[in-house]
Amino acid sequence: MEKCIPEKITQQEKQRFIDIWVITHTFLAFSFVVISYVDNVNIIVKYCFVAYGSLRIFEILIYQLNVMLVHPYQTSNYKLNSYRRMTIALIHNFFEIVFWFAGTYLTFHFINDMTPGDAIYHSFTHMVTYSLTIDSNKWSIFTLIVLQSQALMGVFMTLISLARFISLFPQPKSMDENENNDDKSEELADIKKELEEIKKLLHEKTSTI
Repeated sequence: MEKCIPEKITQQEKQRFIDIWVITHTFLAFSFVVISYVDNVNIIVKYCFVAYGSLRIFEILIYQLNVMLVHPYQTSNYKLNSYRRMTIALIHNFFEIVFWFAGTYLTFHFINDMTPGDAIYHSFTHMVTYSLTIDSNKWSIFTLIVLQSQALMGVFMTLISLARFISLFPQPKSMDENENNDDKSEELADIKKELEEIKKLLHEKTSTI
């Protein structure tokens, strides 16, 4: 049955599922910010959101590490589906992490009389600036663990975001030919691969004759 399905359609279905997965979790994390602010919601429900958000943040961390350090070295012809989709998904993951931590701030009352807007603001600034301005007089060990975990995650995601955006910029050519050796070496490598494939084809044809 799977062989009857064209490869192009299955690839589109995979991409559609990934898009829905990423967008759904972004809205789920934002919903957690609202739910954690409502007093009528059972605290167990909020704790379940905190637990799931922690698993989701861990999943994002592992996935980004795999994309950076594992997947490119598993196969020699590793390719991304789209640079644009990758960048948009990374932005969604960044703000999803911001929302999960903002909901955690509200659930455990890191700041007195904090509104969802305040929680999102503090969470975002803590992600990008490593600020420690959240009610230092009431810090507990759990609070410090959460804040330091978010700060480290923020540094990691910020570096990845900058690296991804910078890699999308076109690299200008140099007038110095010695500085363009990388392009020539890649072209030579491609030519060598094509020659090896031609040799294999010729060898197979001569062996069958």
